[in-house]
Amino acid sequence: MLLYWLLGVALVFFIITYGVRYGIDTSKQVKAIKMELREIKKQLKEVNKDTK
Repeated sequence: MLLYWLLGVALVFFIITYGVRYGIDTSKQVKAIKMELREIKKQLKEVNKDTK
């Protein structure tokens, strides 16, 4: 019975650890995409000003 309990705790630990790592990775990707979009927006505004 103790063996099953230890395996369950270990499984939950690995699931949580994987989830946190994956969450951190995706949040970094989202931040990078937002920064790129801001840069593109700035460039578009500059192009629009130059054409007027």
